[in-house]
Amino acid sequence: MNFKGASNRIADHPFRDVAYLLIIQLSALVVSPIVLAYAMDPLVVTFWRCLIAALFFLPLAFIGEPRFYRAINKKQWGLMLIAGLALAIHLITYMEGLYQVSLAVFYTIMSTGTIWVGVLSMLLFKQTLTAGQWAGLLAGFGGIVLYAYYASSFSAKNLISLLLLLIAAITHALYMIIGQQVRSTVTNFSYVAIVFSISTLIALGYALLTQSSLMVQTNQEWLGIALIAFIGQIVVHAMTNLYLKHGQAAVLQLVGLTKIPIIALIGWWLFEQKVSLAVIPALILTITGLVIYNLAQPKTS
Repeated sequence: MNFKGASNRIADHPFRDVAYLLIIQLSALVVSPIVLAYAMDPLVVTFWRCLIAALFFLPLAFIGEPRFYRAINKKQWGLMLIAGLALAIHLITYMEGLYQVSLAVFYTIMSTGTIWVGVLSMLLFKQTLTAGQWAGLLAGFGGIVLYAYYASSFSAKNLISLLLLLIAAITHALYMIIGQQVRSTVTNFSYVAIVFSISTLIALGYALLTQSSLMVQTNQEWLGIALIAFIGQIVVHAMTNLYLKHGQAAVLQLVGLTKIPIIALIGWWLFEQKVSLAVIPALILTITGLVIYNLAQPKTS
C-alpha cells in the first residue's frame, strides 16, 4: 500500500484512523521508558501483561459473541497460534534488548519492522518487491548498520542485544501481517483475547521448561506490570489489531518513525543516554530508506 492508497483510505474514515494512529504511537512512546524504568524480568512481565490483557478481553469477546470460538476455522486457529508465539517472542526479546542499549538505538532497530513486513509478505504470501522497494530496503538497512555502529552498539557486549532487537522487530512484523490476514473475518475482541491467551500459555510453558519463577516480588513491580499491561497490551496491541482490521501494517510502521527523534530526547532527559551527532546521517539514511520503501510499494485499490 502506498501513500496515495493510504491517504484515500484515511480520507474515508478521517477521525477513526487518525485517532487510532495517534493513540497507538503516543502509547507506544510511553511504554518503553516505563519498561526501562522498572527493569523487571522480561518473562515475568510478558506472562502477566498477556494474562491481564486476556482476562480483560475474554469477557468482552463472550459478551459480543457468546460462541465466537465456533466461528473460527482451523486455518484461523493456526494463524492465531503463530501470532501468539510471535507476540510472546517479541515481548521477551524486545525487553531483553532494550535493557542493553539506549532508547534511541532501540527504536531505530525496531523501526526496521516496516521493511520486515514487506520481506515476510514476499516470503509468506508471494508478494513481489519493486525496484524502489529494494532500494529503500538497502538504504534502510544501511542506515541501521551505520547508526548502530556510531552508537557503539556493535561492541562485543551488545552483539546479542542487537540480535535480540532484530528478532523482536521480525516477530512483531510477523504478528502484524498475520493480524491482517485474520482480522478481516474475526472480531477484534475475539482475536486479541485468543492471541493474548496463547502468548500467556507460551510464556508459562517456557517458564516451566526453564524452571523460571513468574512470581512478582513487590508492590512496585505490580504497579509497573499494571502500567505496562494497560498501556502496552490493552491499549497499544489491542488498538493496533483494531487498526489493522481496516488499515495497513506498512502505514502503521511508517508513522512510527516519528518516535525515533522523540524517544532519543526522552532517553537523554530521563536516563542520561547521550546520542552523538555522528548518528544524525545514519538516522536520516534510515528514515529516508523506509520512506522510499513505502512510497515504492505498488498501488492498490
